[in-house]
Amino acid sequence: MAETRPPSGFWSGIDPRWLALSVTTIGSFMSILDSTIVNVALPNILRDFGAELETGQLVLTVYLLALAVVIPLSGYLAGRVGIKRLYIVTLLFFTAGSALCGLAWNLPSLILFRAIQGLGGGMLQPLGMAMVFTMITPLERGRFMGMLGLPMLLAPLLGPTLGGYLAQYVSWRMIFLINLPIGVGNLFLAWTLLKEQPRREGLRFDGLGFLLALCAFPSLLLALSEGGQLGWTSPGTLALLAAGVAALVAFVLVELRRRQPLLQVRLFERPMFALAMSINFVTQFSLFGIQFLLPLLLQQARGLGAAATGLMLFPSGITSFIAMNVSGRIYNRVGPKRLALSGLAVLFVTTGLLGRTTEHTSLFAIAFLASLRGIAMGLCMMPVQTAAYNTVPQEEMAHATALSNVLFRIFGSAGTAILTATLVVSLHLQGAPAGATVTSGTAPIHLLENAFDHAFLLMAAVTLVGMALAWFLRDPVLEGLRAPAPMQTERTALAAE
Repeated sequence: MAETRPPSGFWSGIDPRWLALSVTTIGSFMSILDSTIVNVALPNILRDFGAELETGQLVLTVYLLALAVVIPLSGYLAGRVGIKRLYIVTLLFFTAGSALCGLAWNLPSLILFRAIQGLGGGMLQPLGMAMVFTMITPLERGRFMGMLGLPMLLAPLLGPTLGGYLAQYVSWRMIFLINLPIGVGNLFLAWTLLKEQPRREGLRFDGLGFLLALCAFPSLLLALSEGGQLGWTSPGTLALLAAGVAALVAFVLVELRRRQPLLQVRLFERPMFALAMSINFVTQFSLFGIQFLLPLLLQQARGLGAAATGLMLFPSGITSFIAMNVSGRIYNRVGPKRLALSGLAVLFVTTGLLGRTTEHTSLFAIAFLASLRGIAMGLCMMPVQTAAYNTVPQEEMAHATALSNVLFRIFGSAGTAILTATLVVSLHLQGAPAGATVTSGTAPIHLLENAFDHAFLLMAAVTLVGMALAWFLRDPVLEGLRAPAPMQTERTALAAE
């Protein structure tokens, strides 16, 4: 385990690992927040610049593509440059890109600056996780994972709400400029509190793997995120999907033959890692699904505004945070299986109940079910992650966090794409009027409610699959400690608890 910088002065008496975790959490939160905060302000941006939606969509997609380009590089660059040094450089890029976005004078300049912002922001989450993992033992990961998972749960939820408030009452430019003081403060804290880790000598850059990743991940993410607008059977969407899948297959084959791969796909040879990533698809499907479906349901079918919708969904973020911290504290005692099964069971029931709502269901009942889902996500999400990382050697941790973050992006985009298609198909099969869509306001309310019910029931079915998978989940680190061991090992294990 790596040493941490001893805190002095104001920071004395505080566990330096929590300080480091707070620094990296801020960076991760900003990066994920900017994946969603711009969406709601896009109409204001297009109006100010006199641009069309087709061109304006690049403001959203170029950030997503920049993330997809740099995340696979984070493992290699962390070993080559040093995690702290690379974290500071990427945070500087993200902060500078945010400031430039706020000062953009036309749409092309904003698109360029969003690319710079994304190139910096893409590495913040995997680097932050890898850095914290160098400071804690496997037995401590459950306790620390609650804070590590906070950005993944809260940022996508708060993004549209915060973006809507700023765009409506201040200016869309504040969506970007708000990152400037936070980023500068985080840069100071990172320089002061984080400690550099040893660089790995003799690393070779996997050029072919990078070229294939450069084709695979952006193509897949672009197809999944834009397919609903372009049309799932349109030539552009099909071409992107075909190119992405072909490049992904080639990428996996190449990486399996590399001694120093860009992404360590051989981690999937570890059964528990592969199982945990499969369950992660279920949790990400539910996480992004609810953050996609509920705002649409409340605004399109119930007529709520962006601010009111945000207030209804905010309590679920609080319940998620509380549940994550509870699960982290009891993780070593109960293990990942019980926590994951409990969380997924609550997720299954609440999602199924959301799928039975009607136009007469009270808003309070919907908000209550959303809050219960927050508890469910907090119980199952981070224990599954902890079990996955506890199968990974310390020297491979930067590659593991890069791989999981790539998968998170793909899982989230795939989940949103599947649910979008479900809504469209459901409206069509119910005989909705020609041209009626979920967002057009022309679909009859009862058909719209039914379409959302079908999407929620699909989420419940996927959750049921996750419960079946979670039955086999276990943590090899905890199992090793529970095996017969010398007295000293038992005392060490009890002290770590």
